[in-house]
Amino acid sequence: MQATRRASIFLCAATAALLQAGATTLLPPFPETAAAASPDVPAPLNTPDGLTLKAVFSNNADRVFWDLPLAARIPKNTTSLKIVISCTDPAPLRGLSLHLRSGPGWHGCALPLPSRPQQAVFLPLNLLQPEDNPADPHKATSLRLSAWRRSAGTATITLHSFSTCADPVAVVRATDASAPGETALAAKLAENCSRLLAKSGISHAVIDDSLERASAFKLLLLPYSPSLTQKPTARLERFVQRGGRLIVFYNPSQTLGALVGISPGPWQGAQTGQEWSAMACDTNLLPGAAARVPHTTNSVLPPFAADGAGTLTAARLIDNTGRVTAIPACAVSERGAWFAHVPPLATPAAVSLLRSVITRLDPALAPEAPPQTVTQPTSRRPGEIRAAWHSGPGSRHPQGWNGLMPLLASNAVNTIFVHWQSAGQDRFSQNPPPDSAAKAVSASRKHGVSLHAWVTCWILDGLPADQLARFSKEGRLMRAADGRELPWLCPSLPQNRELLISGMRSLLKLGVDGIHLDYVRYPERQGCYAPATRAAFEKHLGAAVADWPAEVLEGGPRAAAFDTFRKQVITDFVRQAREAVSAQNADALFTAAVFPTPAAAAACGQAWPDWLHQNLVDALCPMIYTEDPRIFAAFLDEGLKALPAGKANLLPGIGVSADESQADAASVASQISAVRQRGLPGFAFFAIDDALLYQTLPALFAE
Repeated sequence: MQATRRASIFLCAATAALLQAGATTLLPPFPETAAAASPDVPAPLNTPDGLTLKAVFSNNADRVFWDLPLAARIPKNTTSLKIVISCTDPAPLRGLSLHLRSGPGWHGCALPLPSRPQQAVFLPLNLLQPEDNPADPHKATSLRLSAWRRSAGTATITLHSFSTCADPVAVVRATDASAPGETALAAKLAENCSRLLAKSGISHAVIDDSLERASAFKLLLLPYSPSLTQKPTARLERFVQRGGRLIVFYNPSQTLGALVGISPGPWQGAQTGQEWSAMACDTNLLPGAAARVPHTTNSVLPPFAADGAGTLTAARLIDNTGRVTAIPACAVSERGAWFAHVPPLATPAAVSLLRSVITRLDPALAPEAPPQTVTQPTSRRPGEIRAAWHSGPGSRHPQGWNGLMPLLASNAVNTIFVHWQSAGQDRFSQNPPPDSAAKAVSASRKHGVSLHAWVTCWILDGLPADQLARFSKEGRLMRAADGRELPWLCPSLPQNRELLISGMRSLLKLGVDGIHLDYVRYPERQGCYAPATRAAFEKHLGAAVADWPAEVLEGGPRAAAFDTFRKQVITDFVRQAREAVSAQNADALFTAAVFPTPAAAAACGQAWPDWLHQNLVDALCPMIYTEDPRIFAAFLDEGLKALPAGKANLLPGIGVSADESQADAASVASQISAVRQRGLPGFAFFAIDDALLYQTLPALFAE
């Protein structure tokens, strides 16, 4: 069952169920007692609402579980499973998992913690992972539900029902056959597509790109299959001829496009910092879709209408200045829809777009939209810091910084972290003069928005290949335990530290109000094991390490000492940077983004409670990116317990459009309330995009 801990597959959680013909109820009826359960766990309790399970973590057990015999067999036509579950007090849990016993083994997956009463979670059958050589999943005889410990306490879980679905909708997950060398990317994009469907309340299957089973469905979504071969393409042709519908993302195939009535245009790219930032939707053509859907990309394959196909442009790309361009982002016809890029993150705006597209193609496939949660406007507290990260480096507004800054101010944001430095390299000098850093500083002062330079430290994502090669040649990169170079700078090298700090000094000369550090850590346990790290550790230890890196790896005799050393290296860098910043501008604020809990942060050398104890930072932003306000509050409390009295200078990060979380306005409002209840000085939104600017903030701070 160890694969469960890695949460190796994506799970589809939704708030509304799509009733499927031929669905079979597997539970209830519920057994009077679990066939097997963890020791010291109260017996399950049958109630009219379902089966109540108490997960008690009073000892060191990492997991408790219950085995429940199924009331029926899984039919052969099943493509997904639907579990309806509640959890009123999830704080002690880090996750749930589900396993089906079939023969000698199991088929399993992780489950998201339910954030709403009686939340339906859809699990595509093909995404369950086999363990211990199981029989076919249709031969499953029992369900094992496991709860995994995050902290001591008791969580109450209610299992309301467990049933099967025979879905008319499927996501096509590419293999090497249609995405050669890119299967990890293809799996991630299929995950994104599944999440969009799930948040739309649409149960669905996941099938492979052989498309042998295509005829069983009415709608197929291809999130990323750039190199479909002849046989699956022929199957798609027959599928469309029989009345099936396609939704295709980022695909160059003229043959596939012809099936939908699309002529994919040539590839178009954008330079770093000048990416397209969103999609502008035709809401007359797509009723119910958000007018602007955030989606940042520097690579598109625009979908144009094929001659005589009756295809219409449903959305256009928005450029890095916020202007709507003529480039199609989405086109629709009677036979399907085609997107210029891959599936976006499942923000409420993106969910509304996909839902409206599916409704246009076949209204029967999209269930009635769930009622919208009404967000009560929240107050603008005097003196409170209401910050937002901006991936920048330009303003991404038609009027430049003098357009973005007043827009933020009018929507209650009074602090902005702009990404202006990456591994010592400035990110704004290549932008056109109208979006210059000097104009940003001037506009921030004019409109009362505090501007901080966001500095990513050791990671080298996005660095030009020639600069990365230079760092490699100079021996300045981190190394993994097996000797591979990692795209991170080694923090044990003085020249790497000086590179970052020199960049901070340059930023302060622009007149920014502060420096905000990010990625001020190691890449968890992947690194660093470079020669410079070994030399520094041996100096710290006062002894040679004979068997490097085996002695410092987990389980090694010097692993604990190495953990202490890593924390000291990062803390010393923070101290060195703080001293340099203060020496140049004593009034500049010095802040950092950190992992959400002290334990998670310490695993990558980021001992951030020490930074507050030692007055090395003015404030910290724990990145608590979750859509569940209860989990947000639990993580917040865990962090506060580690801080000294009077040092609770936390500006918790709220995930509005993070990879892990696309919280809607109602969830954000609840998270803001949790921050205020704990007397903290403020909070920060991740990140500035069209959804935050034009949907979330106006709903939160309407006057």
